[in-house]
Amino acid sequence: MTSALPTSALPSATCPTVLPGEDHATSPADGSEPGNIYTIPAEKVVTSKGATTQTDAPAPSTAPNTHEEGQWSFNTTRDERAYGLTAEQCDAAFPGLFTEIDRAIEYRNKIGKITPDDVDISWKEHGAVRAAIIDQQLYVLETKFSGSGVGSLRGLSLLHAIHRAIITSPSPIPNVEFSFSTTDIADPKNRRHSIWALTRTEEQEEKWLMSDFGYWSWPNDVVGAYEQIRREIAINEMDFADKKKQVVWRGALNTNSIRKNLLSVTANKDWADVEAMQWIDTNSTAGNGVTSNSIPIPGHCQYQFVIQTEGNSYSGRGKYLQNCNSVVIMHKRTWLEPHHPLLIPSGPSQNIVEVETDFSDLEEKISFLLQNPKQAQRIAKNGIDAFRDRYLTPAAQACYWRRMLGSWADVSFVPEEWEIDEMTGTRTIRGMPFESFV
Repeated sequence: MTSALPTSALPSATCPTVLPGEDHATSPADGSEPGNIYTIPAEKVVTSKGATTQTDAPAPSTAPNTHEEGQWSFNTTRDERAYGLTAEQCDAAFPGLFTEIDRAIEYRNKIGKITPDDVDISWKEHGAVRAAIIDQQLYVLETKFSGSGVGSLRGLSLLHAIHRAIITSPSPIPNVEFSFSTTDIADPKNRRHSIWALTRTEEQEEKWLMSDFGYWSWPNDVVGAYEQIRREIAINEMDFADKKKQVVWRGALNTNSIRKNLLSVTANKDWADVEAMQWIDTNSTAGNGVTSNSIPIPGHCQYQFVIQTEGNSYSGRGKYLQNCNSVVIMHKRTWLEPHHPLLIPSGPSQNIVEVETDFSDLEEKISFLLQNPKQAQRIAKNGIDAFRDRYLTPAAQACYWRRMLGSWADVSFVPEEWEIDEMTGTRTIRGMPFESFV
């Protein structure tokens, strides 16, 4: 047996780009709204000098580890929920995480600073929030949501994540004003608006990619809060060799035609447990809108292979499934999201398996991996080392938000703090404090 995927099955090392929003099950393609701690015997850590070493995982602690020489290293057992890492610690712990932010800064330095017009959301019919941070307080300035409720729940999740990044920051967050989209596609008409987005195409250089709302909570009872799901997965996780030797997927078919291709390719295959869910109420955000064939997220981890039908492992429910000790299979990407530079589809560090967009080579890839279980297990382990135990930790998300806020401020205008009554000269704070808004 060989130790690598066959030549015909090898994905290109150059991965252009993924359809947005893994299992944003009721989101139309135009972007409108639809209605335990991990125990690692010898854990990889990255020092602030970037060296990779091996160390025994210590008992969980709320305080960062300091070596005798004063060198701090990220340890996922202890630090996965260390929300208050310094900027230097974030750089040491998560190299490559901020590539998208650095790209966006470089673009703004070429075209000029962000202006108040850039954060205006009057052009967006729904699915947008305008906010500001003034003296470490988060204010909501404007919201635009439809009646389905999904957009508002996404908006709340994003605001909560931003708020946590602010209140846990070891250093002050600069005053800044910004706007973000809650829809899968922020700017469907491609009018080049500089808004924070969940995804972007390669040519949409003006978009700033933010962390997904699901890193706080997915607005559906079938999934739940991100940290809760991570704990449930960890408690119920099993050895890779003991998992079901199948690929698993559950989702709604009305999101895109790619999902129909998946069902066609996997129909009546003994290596696949792939089914479509029927949503009784497409506007429902509760678990009772799903038929009995749904599988809770920890249940997906009982399989050796999990599918991301949007090709993007980190939007929507995909980030939850990446916490499984399973091989993640995704198709070639057409959209980008914050973690895309970290996806490795081939080589010794391979952490995903990439297939054609129509899933035409899925059976070939699965057959090879089933015949080469050590290869499959290595890919799964690379995935959890990179993502579950590092880049998808809550600590990483807090670091990402603070880097984004600070970087945006570096290339943006200074926001106005007060609204002034021209007749009386009375000053009123702009917007509503986040605590009042929620």
